[in-house]
Amino acid sequence: MSPAEIPFFAGAREMAAHGDGYLAAIGAALVSGRALQGPQVAELEARLAGACGRAHAVTVGSGTDALFFALAAHGIGPGDEVLVPAFSFIATASCIVRAGARPVFVDVDDAGLLDLESAAAACGTRARALIAVQLYGQMLDPAALEAFARERELVLVEDAAQAFGAATGKRRAGSVGRVSCLSFDPTKTVSAPGSGGAVLCDDDALAERLRRLRWHGRDAAGAFAELGYNSQLPTAAAAVLLRKLELDAEWTRRRREVAAHYDAALDGTPARAVGVLPGRSHVFHKYVLRVPAAAREGVRAALAAQGVTTLVHYAVPLPRQPLFGADGAAAAVPGAETLAGEVLSLPIHAFLADDEVARVTTALRSALARA
Repeated sequence: MSPAEIPFFAGAREMAAHGDGYLAAIGAALVSGRALQGPQVAELEARLAGACGRAHAVTVGSGTDALFFALAAHGIGPGDEVLVPAFSFIATASCIVRAGARPVFVDVDDAGLLDLESAAAACGTRARALIAVQLYGQMLDPAALEAFARERELVLVEDAAQAFGAATGKRRAGSVGRVSCLSFDPTKTVSAPGSGGAVLCDDDALAERLRRLRWHGRDAAGAFAELGYNSQLPTAAAAVLLRKLELDAEWTRRRREVAAHYDAALDGTPARAVGVLPGRSHVFHKYVLRVPAAAREGVRAALAAQGVTTLVHYAVPLPRQPLFGADGAAAAVPGAETLAGEVLSLPIHAFLADDEVARVTTALRSALARA
């Protein structure tokens, strides 16, 4: 008999534990009659801004839209270049193409985070912006990023989709650069029922433009002042997210506890975790191993045989995706290439039982011993 599967995602278990509260929140939102732009949306925006140390949070329909609006609100488009790490989810770079600009791919360091030396070498005269990804749940150095962008007059866009709640010193994810982006899709540590995102900033005029862009270009007086879009977070989704914000600290504590068990299991093996850098507070949106490339698929198969589902984040560096054509194919990103061949994500969420964590660690040590 095959071992019971240990779920990679927590959706069903989370609903079993908290679904009644979520459904009550949705019901209250729907009864109000304001399916869009209800009071829960404004409350959520205030909570997010406070949590991230920003003056404004503008919720939108997805994290992907958040990234696009961050560029569009700054007028970035045809003829412009945007520096972007070569190792991330597709939305980090596809938003640039959507804006009509050209992505310039930058290599990453050993932790999968954007390498500023590579960014400096790639920064040409048409560069207008830099998108910095807080990958897997930990942050880049905010001061170094902001100094880099300031010296080159770049709009710094922080992609904090994977790092809500993370910190470096006194700086929190969502507080870095000119504008920051969050995602609430179903894989995130705080997820909407469906999708959702937010753009955060400190500039009043920028926040007002973001609000216009998300709602057909409609200004505060009700006039349609510019070409906009329809990307509003439903009131019911905001209501659920408010509930989840109350639970997030405990969920993060549990993920860190699970990560510590996984770290211990790697001692003396040929694998290592994608590092937690000094002074960083990691929220473990993902727990990612680096396994020797020749052994990775064998390790995955051995874990699957023990009921441990794994995923690869990310199997192909962004510039190698067909979307980016010859420009992408020509990008020299050896760090991203190496990572893509080695990374392996283990299940990590607040709803893993102690015995399941023990099963993962036992199966992992066994699989790595044979690697």
